[in-house]
Amino acid sequence: MNSISPSQVKVEPGRLGARPLALKAAGTVIFVGHARLPQSLAPRDTSPVISVELEADVASGVIVGVGTRAVPNLGARLVAEVMQGRNINDSPLETVEEIRRRYICPSQKALSTAVLNAFEAYDRYRQAQST
Repeated sequence: MNSISPSQVKVEPGRLGARPLALKAAGTVIFVGHARLPQSLAPRDTSPVISVELEADVASGVIVGVGTRAVPNLGARLVAEVMQGRNINDSPLETVEEIRRRYICPSQKALSTAVLNAFEAYDRYRQAQST
């Protein structure tokens, strides 16, 4: 299986419009993390949950796609920029700390939690693959 270099990574920071998203490459798996927004920020018309999707090449661990839901456009771009090309096998703590340092808003904790939960989804996947 061919691995993907960080220079080949293309990031989609959010879903604008109704166009379908395509996987970046064969051999990738999408890991999703969710977190509840603070009640004061939860919109009445939509879900009170932030989602972070990480598409990773399972052979190399490189994150090749990033998607978010319920995150404003600039925040979604920041998350994509911070995570672009990182390896999902590495600890997420540095990534989350950078997001916390650069994304200052009441939903910061929920976004950080969603990122951590996506990494945990990958850990569960990896454990299931080794059995």
